[in-house]
Amino acid sequence: MQSVTGVQRVARELLAEFDALAVAGKIAPPRLLLPARGDLVAPPALEAIRPERGGRFTGHLWEQLELPRMAGAEPLLCLGNTAPLARVLARGRPTVAMVHDLSYKYFPAAYDWKFRALYGALIPVILRKAQAVVTVSDAERRAIVTAYPALAGDGRLSFLQNGGLSDAVAQSVAAVPLAPMESRGYGLYVGSLTRRKNAEGLLRAAIAFLEAYPQMRFVVIGASGASFEGVQISVPAHLAARLEFRGQINDAATIHAAYRGARFLLFPSFYEASPLPPIEAMSFGCPALVSRIPSLTERCGEAALYFEPEDQGQIAAAIRSVMEDPALWHDYAARARAQAARYSWRAQAEGLIALCEGLR
Repeated sequence: MQSVTGVQRVARELLAEFDALAVAGKIAPPRLLLPARGDLVAPPALEAIRPERGGRFTGHLWEQLELPRMAGAEPLLCLGNTAPLARVLARGRPTVAMVHDLSYKYFPAAYDWKFRALYGALIPVILRKAQAVVTVSDAERRAIVTAYPALAGDGRLSFLQNGGLSDAVAQSVAAVPLAPMESRGYGLYVGSLTRRKNAEGLLRAAIAFLEAYPQMRFVVIGASGASFEGVQISVPAHLAARLEFRGQINDAATIHAAYRGARFLLFPSFYEASPLPPIEAMSFGCPALVSRIPSLTERCGEAALYFEPEDQGQIAAAIRSVMEDPALWHDYAARARAQAARYSWRAQAEGLIALCEGLR
């Protein structure tokens, strides 16, 4: 019921895996609980799971006030950072909360006061009281413990890495030869366009890239369109036609086509928990140029080229290396595919099922 960015995408992929496991008879179909009001965005195709819609509210009001009643006493899995406090605090109402990150706490200026107040009230209680809390990388688990030292050694807190492409799509992509380097005519960024994601650094790097390589384009796919959330940098008029802002795209196939044709993915974020675009791009043999931050080094291993996100010189050097050294490009394209194959939504889904079953 929301545009498909990181958190929503994780929930969708897990829902698809739960459905496939139910179709195969490996689990009973879980109940999918939704507000009664509101349209679905690009509804996923489900065979065994039937959505149940109810209540008068939407958003957090529905989650806090009406979801507990709809869920009853069965284990409740909440995939979107928060969970109903009535469930978390009640006895005999087991709840597993997926807390993707604490970015509202790390980057308060990126959120309005209402959001910060809501999350500031909910998240500490969820972390202390939920029967199980799972996050999406070991780097984020350690960051949560740093923010809340009382959780050190707490067995309720664990992590399960996100997948990349949908598992079925990843298998089909792996069977197709890579698009050759010469046919890939643009650099690419996929992600929200915010200060936390280093939107200003991205735009500066894209402009420098277009100046250096006049035969190339740079494509930006992201939720904030061309606004770049407060970034005060103008695109030179002579480059504007080659810098494409495609805005928010919810259709996976369209994004996959963008990966397939990209010479490289540029991902200069200051902070991530378990980002999807680098692994997705890698599945298509698209070399990933990424920030040297804990979640990305954990996730990308030796298959990405790294830079310090605030250093435009390092970013330019990484771009230059894959643009001007074909042998290195092919090396990282091969590394990329091998690294992407390590990640699976099915593995994450099965880990979550085990957590829920352990609470019955």
